[in-house]
Amino acid sequence: MKAVNNLALFVLSLMLTVSCQKDEETNSRKEILTSKSWKVSSYKIDGEERPLMDCQKDNYMTFYSNGTYKDFVGVIKCDIYETDIIGTWTLSGDEKTLTLESIQGVQPASVEISESKLLLTVINEDETILITCIPY
Repeated sequence: MKAVNNLALFVLSLMLTVSCQKDEETNSRKEILTSKSWKVSSYKIDGEERPLMDCQKDNYMTFYSNGTYKDFVGVIKCDIYETDIIGTWTLSGDEKTLTLESIQGVQPASVEISESKLLLTVINEDETILITCIPY
């Protein structure tokens, strides 16, 4: 009988422990996108890796939950007139297309978003550009 009571107590303790553990939460792609800033780590044009220029290495983008974004130009500028770009962004319902709109126009991109990487694929006229970003 004592063994049954111990077993019942063990099972009850196990059930309470399991039921009290916090469920692992998975963030939506939108939540991941807006939870950090992103900088370009590499890009390819038509499958060919292109080196980042020094003036691109300190640039980063921040996506805000209100649907706006800012593309920050770092200290090293490619052009003396280069300035930050402010615009709006939308993520499609299936969270696979990110559309950026700014003074430069509208740019849709296929997107893959994870906690450690943001991959953008842009079809620009006759080129395919793959941009890999990491958290900044």
